[in-house]
Amino acid sequence: MRTLRIVPHLRSSVVEEMPADQALLFTSERRDADVSLYAGRDVRPFSWRALLRALRDPDLELLEVAEPLWTAEWVRALRYVVLARVVPRRRAGRVAVATYAIENLDARERLRRLPHRPVLGALASRLLLLATGASMLLLDTVVFGTTGAADNHRRAFGWAVRRTRHAVLPPRLGPCSVCGTVDTTGPREPTVLFLGAPGERKGFSVLVAAWERSGAAARGWRLLVADPEGDRELGDLPDGVSVRVALPRAEIHRLLRTAAVVAMPSVRRPGWREQIGLPLVEGLAHGCRVVTTTETGLAPDLGDHPHVVLTAPGDVDDLAAGLHRAMAPSGRSGTSGYVGHTKRDVVAWWLAQVGGSSGRSPS
Repeated sequence: MRTLRIVPHLRSSVVEEMPADQALLFTSERRDADVSLYAGRDVRPFSWRALLRALRDPDLELLEVAEPLWTAEWVRALRYVVLARVVPRRRAGRVAVATYAIENLDARERLRRLPHRPVLGALASRLLLLATGASMLLLDTVVFGTTGAADNHRRAFGWAVRRTRHAVLPPRLGPCSVCGTVDTTGPREPTVLFLGAPGERKGFSVLVAAWERSGAAARGWRLLVADPEGDRELGDLPDGVSVRVALPRAEIHRLLRTAAVVAMPSVRRPGWREQIGLPLVEGLAHGCRVVTTTETGLAPDLGDHPHVVLTAPGDVDDLAAGLHRAMAPSGRSGTSGYVGHTKRDVVAWWLAQVGGSSGRSPS
């Protein structure tokens, strides 16, 4: 075990992207976490005993924790970092600490406190901003998952970021690590996939309205909602829309290999903004065309991507037009200058940066 990752929410994609020499501790499971994926992998529920045992592993070089702008998780992560600094080790050198930061919502809004008490709230928010920046100095290295996340952190914590080894390494958009390269030239089923809980911040109501306006059902298309939870009352849905709940991970991969389009029309909500958007990444990794909005942190990097249609968040007419363009992709051709990185690339970069402190040369 060269690296240890602690995640607040375990999901199937996290397990699928694990490097072979990584161990993973999780504090809770998402409903889309497929336990069959754990076989042969070092994936365990978090406990202080498990963490202490992992930190004492003589081969451990790097601990990955949640990012600073996930405030509640960062408070917990600071305890892990302190423990990593003081625990006795059976070899020379200390464990380095890293984080993968993707928060796209402005840090000042993310850390805003007491909005109904302007003076006291401004003081509390300022102190929290300074404390978060100061605590980032405990990190040895940071990777930002989008240029938007990097800009966000630099605006708020530039003085701390400059003292930390960092880079922007956005995620790779294909091929899928499970399915491999998928044929993108052959015919696809006339299906639009919506992956995830159909809530307001994911733009589901806007999507349903745009779906009706696009007339897609009359042309033989269907909108399939893959809901991992199924605990929302969606009411009457228009023609061509169906919902499937708690699908096995293998079925999600099959749908992605066969569907033509993935829709992720995220909108900004108070205290939340789309970060990367797993459906976007998974759709492109499987050769789907993607309809999304400019809210996602990857949007600035995807303007020239031939399989991506960007629309205005919350705009039903624009989304309907975007769906129509994605369903008839003859005009979407060319190549993209986008360069992405796997989780293994990110871990390799971290290890290269901290190789001197760990006493071993990175591979």
